Amino acid sequence: MKFIQKHLVLLILFLSLLCSFNTNAQEQITVEGIITDAQTGESLIGATVIIKNTTSGVITNYEGHYKFGGLVPETILQYSYIGYESQELVVGSKTIIDIQLQPSSKDLEAVVVFGENQKDIRTITGSVGKIDTKVFSAGTPAGSFDQLLQGQVAGLAIQSSGEPGEKASIRIRGNNSLGIRAKDDAELVSANRANEPLYILNGSPISSDVFNTINPDDIVDIRVLKDGLSTVEYGTRGANGVIEIKTKRGIVGETQYNVRYQHTVKPISGLGGISLMQSSEKLALERELEIVSGLGFIYTPTPSDSEEEAFIKNKRYRQLESTSTNWLKELSRIAQVKDLQLSISGGADDTRYYLSTSYYDEQGGFDNSWAERFTTRFNLDHNFNDDVSVGFDSSVGRSKRSKSHSSPASLIYTLQPYETANSDDFIARNPITIGGQYFENPFDELNGRYSDYTSWRVDLNSRLNWIVSEAFNANASFGITYNDSENNSVTLANKLVQDAGITKGKGAFNKNESKSLASRLNLSLDFRKRFNDHSISVSGGTEYIHTKNWGFGFNSIGISDKVDPEIGANPNATISTAKFYDALLGFYLRGNYNFASKYNVTGSFRYDGSSILPEDKRFVPAWGLGASWNIQKESWFEQFDVFDQFKLRASYGVNYNSGGIRQTLGLPFYDFTNNDTYLGDRVINLVEFWNPDLKFERARQWSLALDFGLFDHSIYGTIEAYVKNTDDLLAAVDIPASNGYSDLLRNIGKLRNQGIELQLSAVTIRTDHFRWTTNINFAYNDNEITDLYLQDEIKVGSEGYFKVGEPINSAYVKYWAGVNPENGMPLYYDENMNLVTGGVAPQMTGFGTYTHPVTGGFTNIFNYHDLEVSTLFTYAWGGVNYNNLKARMIRNVKNGEVPYEGFYNDIWLKPGDVKPLPYPKFFSDTSVNSLFVENASYLRWKNIIIRYNLSEQLKIKGITAFKITAQANNLLTITGYEGIDPEITGIGQPLPRSFTLGVDVTF
Repeated sequence: MKFIQKHLVLLILFLSLLCSFNTNAQEQITVEGIITDAQTGESLIGATVIIKNTTSGVITNYEGHYKFGGLVPETILQYSYIGYESQELVVGSKTIIDIQLQPSSKDLEAVVVFGENQKDIRTITGSVGKIDTKVFSAGTPAGSFDQLLQGQVAGLAIQSSGEPGEKASIRIRGNNSLGIRAKDDAELVSANRANEPLYILNGSPISSDVFNTINPDDIVDIRVLKDGLSTVEYGTRGANGVIEIKTKRGIVGETQYNVRYQHTVKPISGLGGISLMQSSEKLALERELEIVSGLGFIYTPTPSDSEEEAFIKNKRYRQLESTSTNWLKELSRIAQVKDLQLSISGGADDTRYYLSTSYYDEQGGFDNSWAERFTTRFNLDHNFNDDVSVGFDSSVGRSKRSKSHSSPASLIYTLQPYETANSDDFIARNPITIGGQYFENPFDELNGRYSDYTSWRVDLNSRLNWIVSEAFNANASFGITYNDSENNSVTLANKLVQDAGITKGKGAFNKNESKSLASRLNLSLDFRKRFNDHSISVSGGTEYIHTKNWGFGFNSIGISDKVDPEIGANPNATISTAKFYDALLGFYLRGNYNFASKYNVTGSFRYDGSSILPEDKRFVPAWGLGASWNIQKESWFEQFDVFDQFKLRASYGVNYNSGGIRQTLGLPFYDFTNNDTYLGDRVINLVEFWNPDLKFERARQWSLALDFGLFDHSIYGTIEAYVKNTDDLLAAVDIPASNGYSDLLRNIGKLRNQGIELQLSAVTIRTDHFRWTTNINFAYNDNEITDLYLQDEIKVGSEGYFKVGEPINSAYVKYWAGVNPENGMPLYYDENMNLVTGGVAPQMTGFGTYTHPVTGGFTNIFNYHDLEVSTLFTYAWGGVNYNNLKARMIRNVKNGEVPYEGFYNDIWLKPGDVKPLPYPKFFSDTSVNSLFVENASYLRWKNIIIRYNLSEQLKIKGITAFKITAQANNLLTITGYEGIDPEITGIGQPLPRSFTLGVDVTF
């Protein structure tokens, strides 16, 4: 760590010296800046910057950034972009020149790709958030790009796992569908797909599972569609919000080659704010509690011991006290990440191309924890003439990751601080006592139970655009997506477990393969017409998506340790197969009317049919209306010249969510699901207990927003309020076992999400040579179940609980009342605040929600000449987390596991003690209780990134950019939570720190 920190400091000093050299020694002037839309602050990609009366110029990149060298103070630069008024500026002595281009008053021609059609961003009346492309261009290493979205858009909540290649949990404006939150990761199903947003990649829907096959550096634009109107276009898929992802395409200009390599080091992490008990305290605890397997008890002299026996025991006890093994360090390793990216782009007016490839290799913090990703992408756009153009996209991605079913952070509590890696007997690792799948040796545990997941993705997409006339434009697109994934899970033979009578002690191998082939056809016709101050646009079309899914799997018990697990499995395996099709047919219509760039009205309608429901419930209508008023265009508003923009927006939309419904839940499907036979023949079984009355969840959302710009394009912001009501909530509820099934998916209730969001972007300081940019976002969401259809509460599974008037992710626990000072037993409250024991204590709500009501982030970017420094903070507050670690320590210390440092002083030991924790031998209650529900609010310093462009100093012919990058991630977390990490729900490790050095060359 000190080595890394030292070299980071030296690098910063080196960059500062180079920057100083640049300002003093440069004879000619190099200018750089960002070109944006003056009304919205949006970066303009492909804008032109030329020297007046010449053809010498450059164009802006995917960030709207340009750089122009070899200039003199008298140079006049011309800035232009289609649909915007051109500007001219004398360079003078400035080295940073940012330009805000005003939209042309002639027509609304500047369009961006939005949804499945083209729209002018200035006519949008719904709620659409944009993620700054610098999030990706900075090159922050991530096994999955969704981990880079945290803290970027108001209302977009991200929770990362920190595991290599693992996808994050993403929510837009809260949970919109019911889920269950329980005490174990295995039972944590509130992050189910019913709450996931819809993901659209270049117009094609994708699942969150394929995120780890997307190269973050390929991404040029991400839009987050949050309100009812914006998501109507996606019908039955859009009620939870939509994330639209656009990848880079060729930009007109000379061919550019880019090579980027980054190397990341992740030091061995700690356990958050927790320190484990050292040997002296642990031995004393074992002696006090008379833990018969513990060496502290074994080496405690007894009255019957001889003088020699007592001497030997005391000597051995002192030897053990002097040994203190850091098991987290012993079982972990320094993780490393290698990230290589190559790209080629360019083209002329008629043909543009983009080709990229990348390789990502992440080594996790312990054995069997790693991830690999290889991607390649090719885009080609060609104009046959002024009226007809075509585009072709193709991509291939392969990702593979492995994960041990154990980690050092979950093993170290079973290992004594006075034991060493050379110990012959690890005394607290008894599966009969603890009920786990432990191996005799912790190193065998890390390597003996693991899984690996491999995913292939192939995308082929084509599009045709035909300008039929001045008013009509026809579009057609067709795409094919193929996914192939394989998940292998291995448990090696384990004598310790086998001797305990557990069948899997013989070893087990499980394989699941799934494949899907999806084809998508979209046909649309657009009409645009302007009559003086009146502008009208209408788009209509149809979309058809057909998906074929099939899979194969087997599960076997019995593995030989002499052969590869995949070929050494017991041939008497349980085989499973699956094959099904589904289709979606949609018709949509959208219209927009604009008057004098002041008043704008938008309407959208979609009629969707899905094959996953019975025929009488397949088709549903989604619709939305929105309006906006550009108040700054009014003549009476001219006196408020401090405002560059003052726009009021309102929208209402009704759309649907199919999340949680599989084809086998809405329709009857049969197969051979087990080995049952009748008269010698296998029995056909119902795959799942289906419900012919299932309906899609329906969401109705109001949204009201104010967009504003201040102080000569220095500040842009949006403040927005919304109310979202969801009907016909889906949940799997318990049913009598006499049905042959334990649960049934039903529509059972309603809920409401309401909140307020603030998004603010500001150029805090802008001088001729320095720019300080700040981005802030804040979101508050209040979630409440408003109806459960003739019931006040529903209990689902072991810990799931839904109650009218409560958030859907409420903590549902026993009410801790403290410790009985007379006997050290735990006490609880019942509903009437009477003291009761754990055996009869009820579980109740009122202890908070596991979902933070408040989330957000703030970013600062500093530019000085060729030096850029950026830093990101994220925060969340108002929610709770269940401290699984503390609960485990109290329950299992009587079996010999290691608790936290200071635990000895927190437990009851004798009558009259007033202590926060009970006598460990009395605490066997494994149900959740409020003692372990803690405030999980936090402020996290997510990263700091330093980039410097050395091209001016190196002056290598042909090289337009030579950037070196240094960054650090997850530097500091401020929280009152006493568990591992406020974002981690189970017993694991905190989000790891990482330090990265990289080089980025463009030529």
